[in-house]
Amino acid sequence: MTTRNHLTSAQIDHYRSGLASAEQAAHIEAHLKNCPQCQQELQFGQQLSQLLAPLPQLAARLPRRSSRSVRWPRVFAAGMATASLALAVFISVPHLAGNIAGSNGAYPGGFDSQSLSPQVADAVQNIEFYQWLSNHPQMLQQGLQNGNPA
Repeated sequence: MTTRNHLTSAQIDHYRSGLASAEQAAHIEAHLKNCPQCQQELQFGQQLSQLLAPLPQLAARLPRRSSRSVRWPRVFAAGMATASLALAVFISVPHLAGNIAGSNGAYPGGFDSQSLSPQVADAVQNIEFYQWLSNHPQMLQQGLQNGNPA
């Protein structure tokens, strides 16, 4: 029943909770009279039980969470907002694309290709290459190492 002449934590907890038989309880009490280490463990368990005793009452005071029901007005409003935004984008994108690809090379905002600096005009004309290059920075570094600026 003892390990190295000491009670195990399980034995002490069994005794403290009143689940030990009369024979086991008598043996544990006899051991506790002569063993300060096991007495400390018993006291620690008692203190811990006292400190944790209010938790069930505190948990009972907490408000119960009700199951979340779907709030149809909010779902409907979110769906309508999403549909409105999609419709606005669907209508405005072709209009914007027409402005970008105008017949005289004009860009939105009142700029035309003649008034742009050569660097900006090159960037606009080769935007797909610069986008690819931004996704592949190692290619830029290789070009710079070889003396070939992008």
